[in-house]
Amino acid sequence: GRENRMKLLAPIVVASVIVTISYAGATTVGNAPVIIIGGSAIIAYLIWLLTTYRQPADASRVLPLYLVAVAAQLVHEAEEYLAGFPIQFSTLFHIPAFTEQFFVITFLLVFSVIWILAGVGLIYKNPVANFLAWFFVIGPGLVNGVAHFVFPVLAHRFYFPGIITVLLPTTTSILVIWQLLQPFVLNGQKEVTPQYG
Repeated sequence: GRENRMKLLAPIVVASVIVTISYAGATTVGNAPVIIIGGSAIIAYLIWLLTTYRQPADASRVLPLYLVAVAAQLVHEAEEYLAGFPIQFSTLFHIPAFTEQFFVITFLLVFSVIWILAGVGLIYKNPVANFLAWFFVIGPGLVNGVAHFVFPVLAHRFYFPGIITVLLPTTTSILVIWQLLQPFVLNGQKEVTPQYG
């Protein structure tokens, strides 16, 4: 039925979107954001195929913490915006296209809507929503957390916008990762049967 078609198409669609956005980003914005975002997407894609693509996340367990992590990311992005992250990131990596307007539209608006819609999709066991949950916890969660401790070193300064609040989405994302992995760690993957519906 429709669910099986969606499940079969999901990896192809997600892979196509990752490649297209990474290519478009590299040619218009620059390599640094593409390496961070595209790299996160590839790691999330592989983990998703091995875990919640086969057995979707249990929204009743994952969704509350996931929404707390998304809220934590919004607090973090508020610090970034208020402290001038777009200008400092753009200057550090020589990316003129990474403007304040680009940051607001892309990260504060578009990605925030995507993260919230992914939360809704988790309730319906949507395969793409399960990928997006992994993409969130790997990208804004872990990779962004590490990157924010590298930025001050590269910029030769103690403070870089976002460093004060970055551990909020990072620590909550680690808890979400545990929730996402728990069925596979506790049961062993051989006992897991696909359940989309």
